[in-house]
Formats: sequence, structure tokens, C-alpha cells
Amino acid sequence: MKFIASALVLIILLMMIKMAMPLVIKSIVINWFESQGLTTQIGEIDLSLLEAGVSINNISGKDEGGRGFVLGQMSLSWQWRAILDRRIIIDGFEIQSLQLDAILSENRLTNIAGLNVTRADKVATQITTESPTQSWGIRFGNSKALDVNVCIKQVNHSGQLSLDHCVQLEHLVWNGIVDYSTYDKKVSDPWVIEGSLELGGLLIHNNLRNRPFLQIESIVVDNVAIKSLSTIGVNAVRVKNLSILQKQPNNSVSKAPVFSFDTLDLRTIQLLALNDLRVGVIELKALSIYLRLTQEGWSDVDAWLKEHDSDTQLSNQQVASGGFRFLVNEFIATSNKDIIFLDERYQSPFTVALKDVKWVVKKISNQAIQQDSSASLAFAIGSHGYVELEASGAWSANQPTITGKGKLVGLDLKMMTPLTRQYLQHTINSGQLDSDVKFNVEKGLVNSVVHFSVNQLVLTTLNAKEAKAFSSEFDFPLNASLSLLRDRDNSIHLDVPVSGRFDNPSFDFEQAIVAAVSKAVVEAVINYYTPYGLVFAAESLVDLANSLKLEPILFNSASVELTSNHVEQLAVISKLMAARPSIHITLCGISNQKDKEKLFRKPLKSKFQQVHNEQGLLVSKKQLVLLNKIATERSAHIKKFLIKKRGVEARRIVECLPRYEPEGVASVNITI
Repeated sequence: MKFIASALVLIILLMMIKMAMPLVIKSIVINWFESQGLTTQIGEIDLSLLEAGVSINNISGKDEGGRGFVLGQMSLSWQWRAILDRRIIIDGFEIQSLQLDAILSENRLTNIAGLNVTRADKVATQITTESPTQSWGIRFGNSKALDVNVCIKQVNHSGQLSLDHCVQLEHLVWNGIVDYSTYDKKVSDPWVIEGSLELGGLLIHNNLRNRPFLQIESIVVDNVAIKSLSTIGVNAVRVKNLSILQKQPNNSVSKAPVFSFDTLDLRTIQLLALNDLRVGVIELKALSIYLRLTQEGWSDVDAWLKEHDSDTQLSNQQVASGGFRFLVNEFIATSNKDIIFLDERYQSPFTVALKDVKWVVKKISNQAIQQDSSASLAFAIGSHGYVELEASGAWSANQPTITGKGKLVGLDLKMMTPLTRQYLQHTINSGQLDSDVKFNVEKGLVNSVVHFSVNQLVLTTLNAKEAKAFSSEFDFPLNASLSLLRDRDNSIHLDVPVSGRFDNPSFDFEQAIVAAVSKAVVEAVINYYTPYGLVFAAESLVDLANSLKLEPILFNSASVELTSNHVEQLAVISKLMAARPSIHITLCGISNQKDKEKLFRKPLKSKFQQVHNEQGLLVSKKQLVLLNKIATERSAHIKKFLIKKRGVEARRIVECLPRYEPEGVASVNITI
């Protein structure tokens, strides 16, 4: 009977406690929140002492400004027996329908759910000062958060709202354990974490710009294993359907994101000593990019960077000071979606579209080490073009050594107009580029050659004044110079050498590209025209384009007739003009003292007589007319031969005024 009576008393006490505890919990919670300045309401509280669980419904708290939180339901289950061992074991934790407000302010205070709390750095300082003699442990089991909505605002120094984001989360599920215990003195680190995490339906909305900032369908972190903070391992991470930075919509741009992909997989992840990250494989699939360049810059990206400029500077400083290292064994990116760059800086906007992208990089590291890495990149560009590049070497070293090759086929050059406008002062009306690239970097020094084949290139100057200024600055009359290299099929072949320091901070793209192309054109012209009898070529492209001289056609004294030697020489010149249909030639006939002597008198017998007989060098008007006639007939015979016998168009041959040069050579000078 005593046992039964004791049992009844215990049951009655438990029932009284069960009935009283919800009221006590509600009173304690309400009083605490009200002491913090929040008006609080709490719905039903269901407490189970035997099953060690509690469920609270409809909790809300608001401050005078209307900020705070609303929680639809929270449930918690634990183990009583663990308390005897000074351990708190939470088997399960779940929240549903949480709405939370947070305000960040420049005075280093954070308001979360209507509560003013100290920032994390101060909290961390307080935690580290707690007594080390406490030996309680805690184990946290499976957890779940459903329908979470957190709105964050930040005010700058001037009191203006600089950040207004709302974060929506459909579900966050943790299946595993988080254990903290100081019992085992043999273990230096008390943390143990094992399990998997799944996040779904994440949306971050930018209220200031009234469009989504980030959307993610799901993130799955599989098999997290942390038995010590010095070694953190993750089997795999998968991110599905991510999109970031939705563009500002207008008449030509829809509400598509700047950056998105279908899946991102990270496999075999290790974090050592919290500063050394190692990843086995990173694989990115179905990448899509849409970048729009305007006069103000990369519109959507720049606008976001401006909003987060202070955060970016802080994070950069933290990364620089932390000495963080990373190594990725292999990175693979593939995409069958468009990667689009839209340039709206000029009157005729143009679009560069990359498709069928495949990018593979092996051994990626941020450490200056002599470790060989390799990379390959292939993609289609425009309607018919494609690019293939591959390289290998120790490019992370202080003095990198890299070798590589690549080719570009069928690139529509109209997309390069912004570069030619800026650096060459010309617009590309039409043209197609093929290129073979071989590059070599030896201990930081670049020594490479790029071969260009340009087909059907048509350039027009922006205006005469700018074109003249460009030619004067760089000694580079572009159209005139390139016309010397045009083949019969209107193609241009050019080898452009590239040299210099790989990491030179003073590298000037404008100076480098113009200097390299200018030098390459000069060398190509000289190399091409030398077999055709080139006898003079200036170093300057300005002079080169106006005075490229071939070997003259020599005549016997007082003769205007063409010989077999002349025919052979003119055949070579006509072959050149057939191969270079854009060039014109100028014929200048010359007569000399020997022509005069042959026509009018006997030659002087000695050099002394030739030097001192001034009367012998004088030419009368009648004699000059005849000498100029001979010079004119010489150039006329050559022009007639090239037109009648070799099929050269008359418009491509210009005759200059005849000249009498006593000390000159009886000839016809030919200038391109």
C-alpha cells in the first residue's frame, strides 16, 4: 500500500509539474523578452516529461519600431539520463515558419529579432574568458528548419539604408550529431561533428533594387566528418540550380541572371588547420553568363560591388592577413548554354556568344611553388568560330615557366570593334580571323609568336583627324600598311611576336599591341617583298607605306627598248601585283649623262675631263626635251608591257614626271 501511495503521489506531482511548467516557461520567456523591450505573445506549450520533449506554438516578439520575430512552431526533444553524467543530449530540434528581422549598424551593434546584441567578435572574447573548470558536455542531434524568412538591413554612417536583403529558406535539414565534450583529457579537441546537411529553396532578395540577388534550388553537404578542428573532411558538396545577380530588366534584356549554373560538385574536401583547403575535384555543369558593358561599366556587377564595397575590402584584408592556402586537384567546367558578353558602349552594340564550353584545369594552387599544372579550354564563338587552347607549367611559381599552344578558327572580327576603336582608331566593317598561337614563358619572361590570318578585312577610320593623330603617334597608317600584305583573295597573314615580363605591372596594352603589330607588319612586308627585288624599305611604317622601292629596270644608253632581261624582271613584278591586288606602283623614268653623250657627242675620254669639263655637263633646252622624252618612253614601254602582256590594270600603274639625272642610272625606278 505504501508503494501504491508513493506512486500516486509521484504521479500527482508529475501531473502538477506538467500542468505548471508551460505556465512557468511562458512567464519566464515573456518576462525576459519584455525586459529587452519586446512585446511578446506565446501560444500553446506542450510539454512531455516522460518522452522528454517540448513543443511551443505561435511565438512572436516586436519592439516599438515593429521589428522582431514570429515563430510558428518550435519543438525540442532530449534525454534525461544524460544530465546525471553532466551531458545535455538533444535528440531533435525543429522550427517552422520563422520570420526574423536584423539590423546592422556602423556602431558595431547588431539588432537581431528586436534584440540589441554584441557582435560576434565581442561575444567570442567573452566566451574565451569563461572558467576552464566547467566539464559539461553537449550533444546536438538531428535538426530541421522549415520556412525561414530573415530580413537584414544595414545603415551607413550618414544614416542612410545601404543594405536591405530578405533571405527565404524552404528547408534546412541536419542528419547527424554535433558533440562537444571535455571529458576525455587525451583528446586535445573536444569537437566531434558527423552527418549530412541539406539546404533547399534559398532566395536572397535585394529590396533596394527590387529583384533577386541569389537563388539556389538545393545544397547538399554529404558525410561531414570533424573529429578535430585541425582536420575537417567532407565527402561531397553538390549545389543545384544557382543563379546570382539578376539583371536590370529593360526593353532588350529579360529578367535573366548574370551568372548561373545547373550543378556544382565538389568531391573529397579536406580543411587542415583551418587554413589549408584541399579539394579533389570541382565539376561545374551548364554554366551561363550574361554580362552587359555600358559607358558606366559592367552595369549589374558594378552596381552590386558598389553596394558591397566596404564588405569586399574587409574580406580582402582578412584573406590577405590569414595566409589561407588552397589546392584543387582538378577543375572541370562544361556548358551547353550561352555565355554572352553584350557591349553597349558604342552606336552599334554587339554581342559575343560563347557556346559548348569545356574548361579543364589540373593542380590549382595559390602558393608560389614549382608544381606543374595544366589547363585546356575549348569553346565555340559566334556562328562558325571556335577556340582551342592548352597550356602547362609551373604558373604558380614566383618566376613561372609555361608552354602552350592553341588555335582560333573563323572568328568574326566585327566583335573586336571596341578594341580597334580604342587602340587603333578604326572600325571593323567586316573580317574573319584564324590564328595559331604558340607561347612560351621561361622564368617569367614571355617569348611567343602569334600567327594571324585575316580574311576579307575592311577597316574605316573613325574620322580623318583621329586617324592622322594615330598615324603620327605610332608611325602606323593602318590601312596603307596592311594593303601591302593583302593577298589576291583579300587575306592577310601576319606573325606577331609577344615578349616581356609575364607579371610586369607597368604593362601597357595599347602600346604593346600597336608596337607588336607595327613591328610585325614591317618585318612581314620586308620578308615578302625581298624576293621581288626589294632594295629599300624604311623602318617606319609611315615611310614604308609610301616608299617601298623595288630594284630599278636598267636600260642601255639612249635606248628605250625592252630586252629579255627586262621581260623576266617585269614578269616577277606582274606576279607580285597579281598576288597583291591592293597595291599600286609608280614608274619614274630617268635619263643620265651617258644618254646625252650617246645622243649628242662623243664621251669624254678621262675621268679628269669628266670632272673638270663643266660645259660637258650642261644641257640645253633642246637636249633636255629629248632626254625627258627618252625617260618618258622608258616608263611608257614598261606600263604598256604590264598592261598588254601581263594583264595588269592601268589604274594600278602611275607614271611620274621624267627626270634627267647626270650622275644617275639610265633606268625606270619602281615604287610601291
